[in-house]
Amino acid sequence: MRFPGSPYSLREFAGMAWRRFSPVPPWGDAPVARHLDRHPHRAPDRWIGFVGDLCPLDGRDARYAEAVHAFFDDCALLVGNLEGVFTKQRGRPFRLKHTPSIFDAMARLKPLRQWVVSLANNHAADFGPPALRTTTARLNRHGIRWLGTREHPTLTVPEAGLALAAWTWWSNRRTTLLPRRDPGAPEAASAPLARVALPHWGYEHERRPRSNQRHRLPLNYELVAGHHSHLPQPLEDVTDGPLVAWSLGNFLTAKTLPVLGEGALLKIGLAHPPDAPPVVAEARYQAVRLDRTAPRQCRVHPRSSGTE
Repeated sequence: MRFPGSPYSLREFAGMAWRRFSPVPPWGDAPVARHLDRHPHRAPDRWIGFVGDLCPLDGRDARYAEAVHAFFDDCALLVGNLEGVFTKQRGRPFRLKHTPSIFDAMARLKPLRQWVVSLANNHAADFGPPALRTTTARLNRHGIRWLGTREHPTLTVPEAGLALAAWTWWSNRRTTLLPRRDPGAPEAASAPLARVALPHWGYEHERRPRSNQRHRLPLNYELVAGHHSHLPQPLEDVTDGPLVAWSLGNFLTAKTLPVLGEGALLKIGLAHPPDAPPVVAEARYQAVRLDRTAPRQCRVHPRSSGTE
């Protein structure tokens, strides 16, 4: 039996609610910044950036530390998870509604034409098919590329060398609007593309992936960049498998609960060997804090240590 308005069983919902209002789990001994040189003899010819959840700002103004701008300066594209939809329907508990301010927040970091967002998450169907159609129409008008609906679970971005696939384990409402399994990366019509998976998976407010998540890791990708936990989870280079960012946590939110105030930035350097698929030659990871203490602001800045 599911808890009303959530994707979880009663038992799983109770655990999620307990974690949500408990002290934030300690960071542990994981590094807050990492640089992986996966193919030392191959220099990247382009960089792609990834962020976690873009949650509604509810009138707050997004501000980024200079170090966040610098982290993404050389990225041709930014990829994130758009949590929530655009609708005129009345708000309800557990359902997320965006306002146009999210576009201003995104544009402050990169021009909107350089953004891609996934819609495959538990909030995309919160207000039913009309709201999801309104959301995709707004994204189209702003020149933002998107993926993650049942009709459009994948996307190719040839100029960035990417083939993206998105799906979600969870939905707050029973729906057929969203892909619930790995659709597989789309094939390129010409040059080979780097395959990137964007799963909405795992469990909220947890620092580590559970064993059932590890058992369902898709192996036929160069990168897996997940979301849903709202806390950053480890970056892991799987032997004979993909580079995995289990979750990038939150990137923007208006909510002030401490457990919602962390995320991570990721960027990958792609190298394109002649007559071969692209490889992730380098990766850089940086944990961030979301400071919402100032009225009407959400300020994103790098985390300096695990005990900060």
